[in-house]
Amino acid sequence: MAPSENEMTPALAVPVKPPRRIMIFSGHMVDAPDRAAPRFPATKEKSVRRRLAEQLRAWGVGADDLAISGAARGGDMLFAELCVEFGAEVWLFLPRPEEEFLDESVRLPGSSWERRFRALCARPRVRRFFQHEHLGEDRDSLGVHARNNLWMIETARKLAGSPDRIHALLVWDEKSTGDGPGGTSDFVARVQELGGVVAPPINPTKLPAEL
Repeated sequence: MAPSENEMTPALAVPVKPPRRIMIFSGHMVDAPDRAAPRFPATKEKSVRRRLAEQLRAWGVGADDLAISGAARGGDMLFAELCVEFGAEVWLFLPRPEEEFLDESVRLPGSSWERRFRALCARPRVRRFFQHEHLGEDRDSLGVHARNNLWMIETARKLAGSPDRIHALLVWDEKSTGDGPGGTSDFVARVQELGGVVAPPINPTKLPAEL
């Protein structure tokens, strides 16, 4: 059974000011070195960042906008960092308590991702929301990552007022994640069904490597 809208949109902090638009993001983490099938190699980070910046610039993202994403290494963090640079307010939805989240989704030996996570969280217009504090128990057994995507979409829907004010970006290898709730394929379908704007996916496997 799908979670109710009320379960996915608990009371959150009010945005600093009513947002002009809501930017939401779903995408892959940077691969661990032992990943068998590359999906987002670390050598593609600069290319992905450039494409994200181009899209945000084309949309004119700025101080009147609110961006909502996760904070995993890779797509999430690149999106959030760029939205901060463009002046938007940024909300980070975290699927696990901080230490568990850092171990699962941020830390990589020899990388700067944990330092970047902490620097991002320290920015004045960045706020964090932990799933276990706001959504409570996963009664539908969706899994924390599926719940996080649904949480972002429903929060955006509630705050946007009009669906055309929801803009979604993706860093995705364009492989189907099945029909279940919360995967990237489902994320795209739900935003489109709402009437939101979905940018063409940024596929790291098709971009050049840069050191």
